[in-house]
Amino acid sequence: MIRGLGLDIVEVARIARALENPKFATRILTPSERDRPLTPLYVAGRWAAKEAVAKAIMAAGGPTPSWHEVTILNSDVGAPEVQLSPRLMALGLKWHVSISHERGVAAAVAVGEG
Repeated sequence: MIRGLGLDIVEVARIARALENPKFATRILTPSERDRPLTPLYVAGRWAAKEAVAKAIMAAGGPTPSWHEVTILNSDVGAPEVQLSPRLMALGLKWHVSISHERGVAAAVAVGEG
């Protein structure tokens, strides 16, 4: 059963401007997410996915997550995967997430199933 659904969209240019501050990426991305080139497109996709997961968690009655409690990494085949802190894993949800980029925007949808 779907317990939470989240959707987010962000302008890539907004993230590009934010990346001019060297602290921005450290604030919103976990170390494993920062272990690759931090292009505005990549960071915008992660931003949107983390926001979508957060919305889905809250829709499922869970707590408001911090940026570092949600990690979005790619599987071996390149699909985005959600990794959560132990506090959020306690919700017992299985996660599905998709990220898309088009004409200067990044969007993501997340579904929490349980």
